[in-house]
Formats: sequence, structure tokens, C-alpha cells
Amino acid sequence: MRFRLLLLLLPVLLAACSKTDAPIQLDFIGNTTLTSSNRTVSPNDTLTTRVYAVGNDNLLRRLRITVAYDPGLSPIRYPTPLASFDPRNAPANEEIVYLDSLITPITTTPGYTSPYRGGEYVFENRFSARSTSGTELWQYSVTDATGESASRAYRLTVRKADSAAVFHNYALLMRPEPRTDAAADTLRNRARVFLNLRYGLLLPKYALLNNQASLQANQPLVDVVCLTNSGGTTIRLAGTAAAELSSRLSSGRWPVANRNRTRLLQTSLTDTDFGNADTTPDFVAAFVAGRPFVADSLSTGTLTKGSVLAFRTAAGYYGLMLIADLVPGTFPRLNCSIKVQK
Repeated sequence: MRFRLLLLLLPVLLAACSKTDAPIQLDFIGNTTLTSSNRTVSPNDTLTTRVYAVGNDNLLRRLRITVAYDPGLSPIRYPTPLASFDPRNAPANEEIVYLDSLITPITTTPGYTSPYRGGEYVFENRFSARSTSGTELWQYSVTDATGESASRAYRLTVRKADSAAVFHNYALLMRPEPRTDAAADTLRNRARVFLNLRYGLLLPKYALLNNQASLQANQPLVDVVCLTNSGGTTIRLAGTAAAELSSRLSSGRWPVANRNRTRLLQTSLTDTDFGNADTTPDFVAAFVAGRPFVADSLSTGTLTKGSVLAFRTAAGYYGLMLIADLVPGTFPRLNCSIKVQK
């Protein structure tokens, strides 16, 4: 009888001794300077999110960030009267894989041993909000070596006083990092210096290049790249098809088919002229009267404060850019205002 009782209890004992992996933990670090929950923001706001992941018994392996834009990023030309606008004519929703990267979690460092066998990982995402009215759903996901995952998300809402204007306008800040390794095959900076001129979308390097080539679908979004020299004493812009980028973007990681021939011309316009330009014919006339900085007109050379550039994107959209402020040095920055046809 005692033997039979032990046999009956054995499955219960084994179940009690079996081990189940704890779930992966993924959280946003919250304080007054970090974005960690739903909120309303201004167009082109600079925002920062810090995400913290903890693995279970299996090492953390991959971090993925997606952002879904509703409606899509294209600026809307509203009809007159506004009441006649049909939301069904709005741009289709768009989703961008903002980051897709293998990660190396912290398990041991000098003076610290992680209590989690799967390790710990912290990532800071500094980004710009959309320049048009709509929402952005940001989703962060972390996966371990066995495929277990955890996700967190928040929604940002942007409200802009759009109208029946034929152009889209926005202001933004770019901070190119001085390039210290002349032999490098890639652009080293993680700063947001890759720009889509029509959308007002700024992207960092990690949204465009990774070892798995899974982000190449984002590369055609880039019209121009903001660059500086090794000392940060000059700032310039270049389309991704410009000759000066051919040695810095390998064809394997950034295929030639993904490079845009954005034309950039210098003009004699003043900031007052820029302020008064408000139609597509104004933008086209400025471009026709413009002069190339370089022979192929795909880059600008050294920019100066107060100058106005005329551009035409590879997709055929015309616009103007005012260099509102330019600060060279160890931490160079470029403030500009842009008008582009919708």
C-alpha cells in the first residue's frame, strides 16, 4: 500500500520540482525628460525613450522597434472648404522598422554580475516626431535566444494647423558628428542626419544600416545626408547618390538602386524671399534660376548661415531650404526651415 501511494504521489512531486522559465521583462524608464506613455507632442519634437530589458534563463538576442504612422507620412493638401475633405483620400498608413538589431546583453562587468542569466540591456532611442498631423504608434520588442519575446508600446499624437496651402513647411535641427576615420566604409554617426525632404522625416544610421541588411527598405526614404568634416568646421548636404558618399556607403550595405539623385542648388534668395515663397511656381522658379554648388548638383559644399537652397527630390518635388543657423565646432549643428510642395 505504501509503495502504491508513492507511485501516486510521484507525478505531483515531479511537477513541483520542474522549472518554468520566468518571462522576459521589458519596461520604459520614466522621468520628466523621457517619453514612456501616450502623449500629444508638437511637430518635429525631439523625444527620447529609454528601454530596459531583463532576460530569463536564456540570453537576450534581438531588439526591434517599429513605428506605424496613421495616416502615412505624406503631407495632405486639404480642399476648400475643409468640410469637403474625404478621410478616405488621406495617405495610407505606413509602418517603418526603425531598428532591428542583434544585441549583447550585460551579464558580467567589472564590479557587477547580473542576477539574471539572460542578461540585462538598456537602449536609448532619440528621435523626432512626425512633421504632419496624425499619430505614431511606437512598439519596442525584445527576443531571447529561444524566441520568447516581450513588447511595450505607446502612441504619440501630433496636431498641426494644416490648411489648403500647396506646400508643407517645417523646421528641424541636424547634428552631424565629425568623421574621424577617413578609411571607414560607412557613416559613423548615430545622429539623426538622414532626411526625407517632403515628409520632414529624420532618421538615424541605425534605422538604415545593420549587419542583416533587413533595413534596406528604409534607404529610399533618404533624400539628403547632413555631413561635416573631421574637425566639424564645415557643414554640407549631399544626396545619397552624390559622388562624395560613394566611398562611405558600400554598395553591399546601401545598394546603388536605393540612392536618390536629389538636386541641390544655391540661390540668391534672402530669408524674406523665402518667407514670401508660397506656391509651387515659386519653388520651381527658384530651382530653375539656381546654380549648382558642384558639377553634378548632388551636394552643396560648405553651407553658410542665411543662405537659401532650392532642391528637387528624386520623386520630382520642388522646395526651398533656409539655413536659419549654423554652428561649426566640436558639436556642429544646422538649423533649417523647409518649404516643399505637397
